[in-house]
Amino acid sequence: MWTQSNRLVPIRALLLIWGAALVSAQDEVSPPEEDVPRSSTVSAAPEQALVVSRGEGELPLTVPTAERLVYDVVLDIALIGRTRVGTLLLSSGVEPFRVGLPKPGQVIEASSKRAGWVRANAKGGYLGYSLEHVIESRLLPQEWPKVIVRNVQSGSENRRHELMYGTRQGAPTVWYRRNQHCNGCERQEHFIEGGLTLSSPQHCKRCKRGEHRVWSAPALHPIPEGSVDMLSAIHLARTLVLSDQESVQVPLLDKARWWDLSLAKGELATIEVPAGDFLARAIKLTPKAPEGEEREERFKGLFGIHGSLSVWLEERTGVPVQIEGLVPLGPLNLDISVELREAHGVSAAFTPSK
Repeated sequence: MWTQSNRLVPIRALLLIWGAALVSAQDEVSPPEEDVPRSSTVSAAPEQALVVSRGEGELPLTVPTAERLVYDVVLDIALIGRTRVGTLLLSSGVEPFRVGLPKPGQVIEASSKRAGWVRANAKGGYLGYSLEHVIESRLLPQEWPKVIVRNVQSGSENRRHELMYGTRQGAPTVWYRRNQHCNGCERQEHFIEGGLTLSSPQHCKRCKRGEHRVWSAPALHPIPEGSVDMLSAIHLARTLVLSDQESVQVPLLDKARWWDLSLAKGELATIEVPAGDFLARAIKLTPKAPEGEEREERFKGLFGIHGSLSVWLEERTGVPVQIEGLVPLGPLNLDISVELREAHGVSAAFTPSK
């Protein structure tokens, strides 16, 4: 059936293309202000990183101690060409691990354990539409929760979800909750005026106001051993490119579900990005439904990329210099490229090839 939502898909696609061109022409999109260094040079940091074990015989994760990578988000649009539509900040850090606040009179001994965090912050806007999307994963030196993930989108549309995963009561488990539209609650502040019909105030329907969304009840689900979230998978790719392994397979968490994710080494090439030219190795991330399970929808990962994506990593350090994939807009599939513009807190070995 051709619904109102179906009719809006081509219109939204046209608005995005028109808006992207307008943003590019006016250069209105700026990097997220939080944590963005003011210098545009490539700066170095200590080599030390947090190595997060994923179990015996498994490829570990590495978290840089104080890294800030700023990227341009570029769409390749027919008749318009390559158009910059936003900015992405990837950052990471390492800090002392604290179990919690002490009780009155309690003394907590200092611990040598460390926790790591990785964060993706995308920001942009067009034709009055604004977006800020923050995803953060915290990796903790404990069984439960081992990782805490928070995903927050704000601006013209507001939604968020949270998940924790690790080993709970001896079994790999994910805890998940999301917020959703309140669906006809009785709270008077969620009632809006009748508009031109002059009718009495009615409860809003499927509005995008953040204050009209409520948390769903959290749920626990079993997951396979060794599961990772999407941000952790990017850092696993960084470990893979520096290892002798050619590929690795891991369960990839998608909210409360999981996909079989293959990470495989590809070609070595010189990649040109605003930060310079870098000799980089491609790592292709390919998700598929678990064996025996059929899914109609394709996997939707970071930045709205559907299906597979390719990450180009500088061969000596594993720093991501470019991420490529496809973003569907109605009947169209647009090429998206996330290209490194600034690198701060990276290894001294990270230098342009020419």
